[in-house]
Formats: sequence, structure tokens, C-alpha cells
Amino acid sequence: QASGSYLAFSEQRDGMMYTPEMSRRARAVELWAALKYLGTEGVDELVTGLHERATQFGAELRAHDFEVLNEIVFNQVLVGYGEDDKQTQALVELIQRGGECWVGTAVWQGRTVIRISVCSWVTTPEDISRSARAFVQARDTLCSA
Repeated sequence: QASGSYLAFSEQRDGMMYTPEMSRRARAVELWAALKYLGTEGVDELVTGLHERATQFGAELRAHDFEVLNEIVFNQVLVGYGEDDKQTQALVELIQRGGECWVGTAVWQGRTVIRISVCSWVTTPEDISRSARAFVQARDTLCSA
């Protein structure tokens, strides 16, 4: 079974556990198809683009005084916020309700953090800037409450 602090499981049947996306065998088919279609140059462009957008996200958040916790080596950005886990969760909930982007939480070094995963090849620099502004708006809302 897949595991990670960012995966949520319930007491009920979790549909994701019964789909090809969570099956090790089925993921190989998707990988083969992507490699076949994109070729070496296409895969390089995909990986480079995702990394560039994640790096941009981290830079824009830092510019607005958010704490980026990890070295961004591919498409994941971990963001620390507030004094405790409740403040982090409150910020995430506001960002999610805003609808501009979706972020989740994870536990990193014993701390609840915001987990950003840039995973779409169609994500543009403007998409990232709008998403970073959603973080700022959510923080401003929390600070004024």
C-alpha cells in the first residue's frame, strides 16, 4: 500500500486504492506510453518545465516572506507557516476554498507543512504567480481576523 503523510485514508473503502493510478503494474503502462510519445527531448522538456515552475513558486513565496523549507530539486515545494500546525491547516483551508490552486499538507521533520506539487505540463508562469498571490491573500485574511 502506498504511504505518505500527504495521503489521506478513511475507515471506508478508499477508491484510489482500486484504480490504475495506485497500482504498481498499471503505472508502468502509463510510464511506457509517456516515454514512447514524448521521447528523450520531450521528457527533458517536461521535467525541466516542472522544475522551473516549482522554482518560480518557491521564489515568489520567499519574496512574500513565506518560509520555503526544502531545496527545490524537482517539482515539490514545502512551505512552513505560523507558530503551530493549526495555523498551517487554517492557511491551507483558505487557499483551497479560494479555488485558485490546490495544496495539501504533509509532515516534514515532525512539523505540519504545506506541500506544493507542480505536476501539470500546462502550468504557466502566470498560473504560478496567481497561485502565489492566493497564498498572500489567504495569509492576509488570517492576519486580519
